Amino acid sequence: MLPWTVPDQPPAALSAPSPEQVGAEVGEAMKRGDWRRADLLLSSLPPETAAAPEVQFVRAFLARRMGRRDRAIEIYQRLLEGQGAPLRVRLELADTFVEANDDRSAEHNYRLALASDEAEAVREGVEARLREIAERRRWRYSVNLAISPDSNVNTATDARQLEIFGLPFELSDEARRTSGVGLSLAASAERSVPLKGRTRLMVGGYGRFVDNDQRAFDDGALGLRAGPQFWLGQARAGVEASVERRWFGGQALSRTAGLSGDLQWGWGRVQRHAALSAQRLTYDRIEGRDAWIYAAGWDRTHYLSANRFWRLGVNGARGEAQVASESFWLGRVSTGVYQTLPAGLAAFVEPSVERRTYDARSLLSPSPRRDTEYALAVRLIKRDWRYRGFSPYVGAQASRNDSNLDINAYSRLRLDFGATRTF
Repeated sequence: MLPWTVPDQPPAALSAPSPEQVGAEVGEAMKRGDWRRADLLLSSLPPETAAAPEVQFVRAFLARRMGRRDRAIEIYQRLLEGQGAPLRVRLELADTFVEANDDRSAEHNYRLALASDEAEAVREGVEARLREIAERRRWRYSVNLAISPDSNVNTATDARQLEIFGLPFELSDEARRTSGVGLSLAASAERSVPLKGRTRLMVGGYGRFVDNDQRAFDDGALGLRAGPQFWLGQARAGVEASVERRWFGGQALSRTAGLSGDLQWGWGRVQRHAALSAQRLTYDRIEGRDAWIYAAGWDRTHYLSANRFWRLGVNGARGEAQVASESFWLGRVSTGVYQTLPAGLAAFVEPSVERRTYDARSLLSPSPRRDTEYALAVRLIKRDWRYRGFSPYVGAQASRNDSNLDINAYSRLRLDFGATRTF
């Protein structure tokens, strides 16, 4: 039993003022395991009494006993909005996510709990639960749905003309910026299979599809991955092989196959992650762009308090294409901040800068391409709303790509109205 586990026995009394008779009847109902009766009795209390944190905490406990986990999550999230909410509320919320098989949300809340000033008393138990989640043997699924108005679906220029060797050429509508509304669906499934000791085989697949107003810009991919995952002391390491098939505009676009490795360490306030990969990218119809892509990444997440964390990410990649004009170096730096807000909201804000430099100029370009993209992503999550496990969110991403070649310069604003679920 973990140190914050709610006991089966009812509290001796409700600290919030309530009629003695109701309090006594609630206690008797809980002793009998009549959770529904106890909840009905609490709902009969005067509004100002029923809203007391102590009463709401008991109602969340009763909701869990009745299998109404979404209701319990809603109550816990609301309780956490108050100043000085006890650590136990955060831990009970994390436990409820575990019961709902939402490991990502559970891990997120356990890590926020570790950043609390009261965390030392429960640190060992929380870190044990985090490792238990990491080693859990079962299927994991995630689903994300979104409607996305986009000012630049095809990430193209606003320019109407392009100069080639000093001569003006009109750009077609397909080559210029096109706005639209996309409907996106992304889903993944992963299975952890025990091998020997703390080594496991991870097998998974994923799919993502974007249906845009114009079929010419529809985008989709399917992928599979598999590989061993094992522990090196307190660090978790993994190696996997992956394949992906991509379609664009209703036609096959490319195939990708490769190997990757990652290392994750840190179970307290600071978590670090590093990854390396090598992939072969093969296009169906575009000559010269087939390439080997080598990539490396590192990120650090620091939980500052029970309501805030920040993340720093650094990524780099090298593309070795068949022709020099398609070979490139890429570097990206991002930093993000997560903050809980009133009314059950939470926000994540992440600015980033990406630099891409190509080795040589293309046939129709006066010089090698040099791009710098500036982006700002914002996501607002309604933490206390859940319907059949789905949580709603609103997101926005603004970006501007500066290029030494006019045809590659563009700006873009995309909004996302979606819902996500992991189980």
